Amino acid sequence: MSRHLYTNSRSRRTGRTAGAAAVAVVLAAGLATALPATAHATGKGEAAEVLIPAPDAFGEGPEKILATGRYGVLHREGGDYLWTNSYNRRTRVVTELAGVPENLLVGGHDEHNRAIYTQQRADGGTDIVRIGIEDPAFTHTSTVPAQYLNLRFAGGWTIATVAKGDGTYEMRVPRGGDPSADPLVRLPAGATTDAVPVVLGGQGSEVLIGYRLADGSPGYGILTAYDGRLKPLPVTGDASSFRITQMNVSWFSRNGSGGQGVRILPRSGTGTPEVVPLDTRSPDSEVTAFVVEDSIVWHEGLGGPLRLTPHAGVDTERTLLPTVEFAQLRAEGYGGVLALGKDADGGRAIHSFSQDGSGTVFDLVMRKVPGIKTADGEIGALSLDRGRLRFVNSLVGKDTLHGRAVGTGLDPAEGDRLADFPGLAAGRFADGTDEGLARLVTDPATGRDTLVTGDDPEQPSEGLVLPGTGGRILDTSPEFVLYEAGGRQYVVDIARDLVVRDQRAQGATLAEDRLYKAVPGKPGTVNVVDPRSGRATASHDLGVDCVPSELQRSGTLLYWSCAAQDAAGVYDTATHRDYPAPVSRVLLGDRFLAAREASGDLRLTALRPDGSTGDLGTVTGLKPATDDDGRGTTWTLDAAAGKLAWVGTDDTLHVTAPQQAVSPPVVTHSAVPATSAGEWSAAWWLSKPAASWKVTLVRRSTGETVRTWTGEDTRGTVRVDWDGTSGSGDPVPAGGYTWRLTAVPADGSGDDVTASGTLRVTAG
Repeated sequence: MSRHLYTNSRSRRTGRTAGAAAVAVVLAAGLATALPATAHATGKGEAAEVLIPAPDAFGEGPEKILATGRYGVLHREGGDYLWTNSYNRRTRVVTELAGVPENLLVGGHDEHNRAIYTQQRADGGTDIVRIGIEDPAFTHTSTVPAQYLNLRFAGGWTIATVAKGDGTYEMRVPRGGDPSADPLVRLPAGATTDAVPVVLGGQGSEVLIGYRLADGSPGYGILTAYDGRLKPLPVTGDASSFRITQMNVSWFSRNGSGGQGVRILPRSGTGTPEVVPLDTRSPDSEVTAFVVEDSIVWHEGLGGPLRLTPHAGVDTERTLLPTVEFAQLRAEGYGGVLALGKDADGGRAIHSFSQDGSGTVFDLVMRKVPGIKTADGEIGALSLDRGRLRFVNSLVGKDTLHGRAVGTGLDPAEGDRLADFPGLAAGRFADGTDEGLARLVTDPATGRDTLVTGDDPEQPSEGLVLPGTGGRILDTSPEFVLYEAGGRQYVVDIARDLVVRDQRAQGATLAEDRLYKAVPGKPGTVNVVDPRSGRATASHDLGVDCVPSELQRSGTLLYWSCAAQDAAGVYDTATHRDYPAPVSRVLLGDRFLAAREASGDLRLTALRPDGSTGDLGTVTGLKPATDDDGRGTTWTLDAAAGKLAWVGTDDTLHVTAPQQAVSPPVVTHSAVPATSAGEWSAAWWLSKPAASWKVTLVRRSTGETVRTWTGEDTRGTVRVDWDGTSGSGDPVPAGGYTWRLTAVPADGSGDDVTASGTLRVTAG
């Protein structure tokens, strides 16, 4: 039975706002500022606690790729420099770069997984600091004299220019030793370099560079860095997107033989390059392309899709990412690409694209980019019922009803997310029916409340228009909802979509298929009524001279309160024992009572079967309630279990188990026909969830088991539909049969639930 009840529906806080985000759930040991260890009745140590932060609004966080290595990527998401490796995708802070300005970092690719940065010396020279991220053996610092200008980097090499004194420059490869031993880059006859060298990439001992030919047109070549030799490339006209890997050199051009496309030339060869046409969407767009073995991975500009065009092998033309922000070559082997972009679901991440053994380019998500919080969520209502926690969260003016499974065992446990629904005020939703979540929505035609049920927001029930407006759900049971509006109470039979009882507002509560109600003309009397017939089936005398204005029930316990007379208590309908209780701000759980004190804390009291009570501790640190009550807005409990849920001052939901001396499960009621003429539908309702159940049907004359039905994880109802056949599919003989139900408690407490009966089959 859901206990987010007895609350003022206007007690919704608007406070901080935020947008939708995934709810994080963690299982923590101990209750921190909540319950003391004594709250765990079994004495096995500190209680388990599930923590659910209020869903906050998140926007796209900052992300910048700085460099790549053979085994990872150097990137930044805020103040720290991060390294994410490719073999287990773990991220760590590169502390060696702390305090290094980002503009001094060297980009590109480094085969030895080094972070590289430069720093100026007082003599005008430059120190090049290389940090071995994967292997400290690669950490070292080299020095470059002051006469070397405009340093550029490719792999492990540095290219610089030196002024010749006549307004022209030459390129050199500083190696950190005697400058006279540094190779001079031997450009083709008549070719020159500007003051800033053009360095386009590097792999191994070779560097791809650009220069200006004698006629002023651009030229490109492969430089052997250790001796300065240069092999010109057959580039015609304008070209861009130069790449070099172990196997080939490539570039994009719209000029020359073969038309628009990527040119691919083996590193060891000369001659005519292969041309792979690209279907660009614009005739003059900037194209960024990479050769990844048998395919071209490319994009136009930024913000568009990252696409794949095969030039050999088995892969097919396709879109790898709908949106790309950055892409860079990882130059080892035949080539790989590191890209920052969004997938089809809008998820932003760093991706690595490589070709696998089957010849297909695959996507390895190296790092999902964490978002940044843009607004805080705020919990405004909650309920807890048989392992299901529901809570309303407010974000940027929008309320959403979220849900989370918190386990049906004695201890709360992390569980799956439940479906989201449009946000509702406290008292306008409740779990506990056979049809799932019950919600009150407004009928647009009449403005009246409409009851809808179901756990799928896309397929709710058609809805039953109720007599009132602005009402609230007081209680639920498998087949009924107790609804109050305008000073009247209505019992809704959800199995038949009927309002079966109309009474003035009074102390009342549902218990399985019965309504417990105070009798206005008989102080201290509580009648047990069949809602469908209106017939009183039992009566309880509380022994007090007042008419309760509030009733709650859990198992055999009945909480009553006569607020006007300042009288209240808990009555055990089985043992006829009485327990003291506050007159207000109280919820009755399974063998325990939770009461909110004037300080705002929750006092928890065990109600033992022998009539004694015990202190279960105090919950502190609750979020202040706006209605001086908080039931259903800042705290609640599960009346059929020993669990409690409350909201902290930081809008984190806490689910704890202060009481583990819980009641054993029982069959609360059933609907089992005594005869069958070929079809038989039976139902049993349990007082708490079952981990598994079994129903057997035995022929009485032979003792033969003719059918067995089994199931798992029921929250409270066992149903069996039988067509009158045996396990082999043949009709069973007419005659007498015995059925037996066995259910294993999900919380592991008490013996298995059992029930049995007889059935007469009249047709065989």
